[in-house]
Amino acid sequence: MGKWAKKRAKNTIKDEIYNRLSKLFKAGNGRSRNVDKRNGVDREYIYSSKTYKTYHNECKRFAVWCRKTHPEVRHLKECKKYVNEYLTYQISSGKSPWTLTTQKAALAKLYGVDYASFIATPPRERSKIKRSRNKVSRDINISAETEKFLSTITSATGLRRNELCKITGDSLRYDSSGRPFLHITRGTKGGKIRDAIIMGATQEETDYVVSLFKSAGKMKLLPKISSAYDNHRYRAEYAKRLYQRFARNIDDIPKKERIYLRKDRKGEILRL
Repeated sequence: MGKWAKKRAKNTIKDEIYNRLSKLFKAGNGRSRNVDKRNGVDREYIYSSKTYKTYHNECKRFAVWCRKTHPEVRHLKECKKYVNEYLTYQISSGKSPWTLTTQKAALAKLYGVDYASFIATPPRERSKIKRSRNKVSRDINISAETEKFLSTITSATGLRRNELCKITGDSLRYDSSGRPFLHITRGTKGGKIRDAIIMGATQEETDYVVSLFKSAGKMKLLPKISSAYDNHRYRAEYAKRLYQRFARNIDDIPKKERIYLRKDRKGEILRL
């Protein structure tokens, strides 16, 4: 086999992955994931560029492993029978339940099959969350001043990183009671448009965040964010504030409406 023939054979699987996922992403452009999911056709679409990039990278990792472990394979369809073996290897390598879920979802999308078609992976539990729990080495790459500025915005709005990078000042809205909220249309997960109440730790903080959006006008509020900024724990603060704002007294919740938590939070009741 000549040099170029060998190269073509080597790249065939990755090319097939690119072609398959690109087709799904192109087909999903402008579609509603929620509607497609209700209709049971979401398997044939990818709805966001972030999901596309993540799935593409995970599928390429699978292809590299497959070619290394089973060098006889030449085409994507030949690799399908090794997906469970790959997932088993990833489990034994200590990958987190969240990483495993993403890998499994990417491969299910790649082959157009149901997620449950492959072996079960460890459940995602709060006790196994590692991200954003402790300080890591990259934290020293962002100043305390920048961290405070970004965290104030995140904890008051709950915006994801991609949303933070794309949000503009004219996303600011007011409800019928005059309370400020954000109408978020860009960078959202799955392309789903959503509204987010602006809720600072104090009224002064809320007013400060509102003033930032007013000043930005039609411009992006934060066109660039340091890669060292990890906003997950600040989104959690926002979620806690939101929960506390709407939570009811347990005695006021009819028993049939109570939601009892399980596993490590067994015995707790959601008060929404």
